[in-house]
Amino acid sequence: MSNSSNENTRRDFIGATGAAMGLAALAFTGNSAEGAEVMEVNAMRPTPEQVKAFLALPEKPVVMVNLLKIKDASEYQKYGMGVSKLLADIGAEVIFRGQCQNTFVGGTEWDMFALVRYPSPQAALKMFSLPEYQAIHVHRDAGLAGQILMPVFES
Repeated sequence: MSNSSNENTRRDFIGATGAAMGLAALAFTGNSAEGAEVMEVNAMRPTPEQVKAFLALPEKPVVMVNLLKIKDASEYQKYGMGVSKLLADIGAEVIFRGQCQNTFVGGTEWDMFALVRYPSPQAALKMFSLPEYQAIHVHRDAGLAGQILMPVFES
């Protein structure tokens, strides 16, 4: 299929589904900001309450959703190279990663998105406490301007 044909197909799809998606979003979330929370974008460490809640999660496989705002790509790349071995050592794996292109809904722009599957929240905390992780964490701090990390369980 030619490039212009691909573009037309994409435009047709977006045009045909855009209104339906908007209506579905309103149906599922309501047309109100009631209950909306402001999220801390530039948090680099969890709060004590967040650590306590994370520790209370069930001991089963969890996928960590990572929304990342990059400050220094070369520093974050050093972190990524170092952490990949540690992930493998604890039985975790990156199942998806990519660069964000824009924000479709919402007001915050992110640079990267990653999904990391851990055997359990406890395994993730164990990795975070390893001396090898602490040694490479300086590159994470130097490379990130902000982040949101969300543990998600498969339903």
